[in-house]
Amino acid sequence: MNYKIFSEPFRNLITAQVRKIIAEIDSQPDEYFDSVPIEEFSKYLKSKYTLDEFPTLIWEEIEMKIGETEIYGRDFPSTFDVSNPSEKFKRKLVVYHIPIYGNVGLLRFSPTNGYSTSGIYGKLAIRNDTLDVSFIDIYNQPEKVDSDFDRTKNAIAGKLNVVRGEYEYYHKELPKFIDGEIKKRIQKINHTNDYKSKFKYPIRKKEVPTAFESPRIVKKKKISPKPVGASNTVTNQRFITDEDYMHILGLLQDCGNNWEHHPELYKGKGEETLRDQLIFVLAPNIEGVVAGEAYNKKGKTDISIKHESTNLFIGECKIWKGPKGFLETIDQILGYLTWRDSKAAIMMFVPNQIISGVRKATEESAKGHPNFVRVLDVINEGWTNYRFHIESDPRTYVTLAVQLYHLPEL
Repeated sequence: MNYKIFSEPFRNLITAQVRKIIAEIDSQPDEYFDSVPIEEFSKYLKSKYTLDEFPTLIWEEIEMKIGETEIYGRDFPSTFDVSNPSEKFKRKLVVYHIPIYGNVGLLRFSPTNGYSTSGIYGKLAIRNDTLDVSFIDIYNQPEKVDSDFDRTKNAIAGKLNVVRGEYEYYHKELPKFIDGEIKKRIQKINHTNDYKSKFKYPIRKKEVPTAFESPRIVKKKKISPKPVGASNTVTNQRFITDEDYMHILGLLQDCGNNWEHHPELYKGKGEETLRDQLIFVLAPNIEGVVAGEAYNKKGKTDISIKHESTNLFIGECKIWKGPKGFLETIDQILGYLTWRDSKAAIMMFVPNQIISGVRKATEESAKGHPNFVRVLDVINEGWTNYRFHIESDPRTYVTLAVQLYHLPEL
């Protein structure tokens, strides 16, 4: 899908989100709030209305394309002496291609206040996961085109930083807003119940279900692999979308959280048993082939989700034994990956009584690994997504999630 960059203020998105949240809270029957844990409903709403990852433009991976185009004489600046405005002239068309990582759709939003197109000289277009900045070289001066692109680049980066600030503020305020709206609804219900209690005759009860269930935070989801390449290219290669990847990681994280709250589920169990529990969580929730101990390139991966013969996701489960073992696990999983695999995860079981030191050690070790490229996201204190390049090709990148599960009674 194509988007027009900076076409509407970010406020429009936030306003729409707020309306949806309030509507969903208000749509629940009064009895719902007596039947489910409020924290669970709040968690569900926070998960549902969290926006996808903010897009990042990978400026260091810019590629150019130079071709030709035709323009009418009437479109030249007034400084040109063109006798026939309808005459066409050939000029060089210079296009800068900037890769985008994250939710491309968010690029259509501009800063809410004080937005202008000043400083943007080229024509902007988003195609798939790339921002194209095009210039017609009217003066036949490549140096001027490069200079105009640099100014455009700075203007785009500045505007995106402002939008990112609004994006981060939304997520900072989201939990407080949701909890506040739930509290308002409960107060309204209590006020209504108090009013009803003042009548001496019984109030006719509504016909409602005998039991309510909160919306499931984890929902069954079909993993739909997407073909690699342009739409007119026939290919058997497939990849997993960021949305599906985060869904899988969310299922794993929920299982880890459950262990942390209920030690009896993991106490006395080994690495393989815990891995099997993760597979048991994934299998019924994903319409794909979920396998344990699956062969992949140099060995057997603990968890593998496949589409036909293609790996969409691979994961390794390990008990924390220090930075050296963690680095060996990164080496191991990168060694498993081929150029067709783009997403993987390490699920680290931490038996230490204090986990803060382990968090710091994993972060420092990951950044010190020779294949490390950058940190993509810190989802929470025990879950970080990194970008690495694969073992055999420094220009082929993969996403590697690291999740820590605090299991001191392991």
